[in-house]
Amino acid sequence: MNKYWCLGLLLTLAAAALAADAPAQPRYFKPAEVDAARAKGETGSLLVEEADFKVLASRRDKPGQSEVHATDTDIFVVIAGQATVVLGGRMIAPKETSPGELRGSGIEGGTDYLLEPGVVLTVPRNTPHWVRETRPGFRYYVIKSIRR
Repeated sequence: MNKYWCLGLLLTLAAAALAADAPAQPRYFKPAEVDAARAKGETGSLLVEEADFKVLASRRDKPGQSEVHATDTDIFVVIAGQATVVLGGRMIAPKETSPGELRGSGIEGGTDYLLEPGVVLTVPRNTPHWVRETRPGFRYYVIKSIRR
């Protein structure tokens, strides 16, 4: 599991380095801090928020709502467990929850992707996506690249 944690941290740092307005100082989180962030709320919480990117320490213990983000590209980096994510297709019962953010009850059609340790999946902005199924212990990072 340590190599996947390191992969997630490496990708997080790469995203920070590539951001146009990268912070002047690096951001470093010890494993206990990351674990504490992942334990918060229903699905984890934010580690870093900058103008061009966000990094979330995430977990899913049950399926979520379908989502579309108008300005965010999501990058999933899986460190533990398994889940099935559906990309594309048509969102069922979409509702705008905030500007540029849609949530729905699922997706019709689309393509299934198995997420398991070591997998990296990119979800381009404006792409419907849905964590349709999880297995116990699904843990991952989400790096959100934000188009301004």
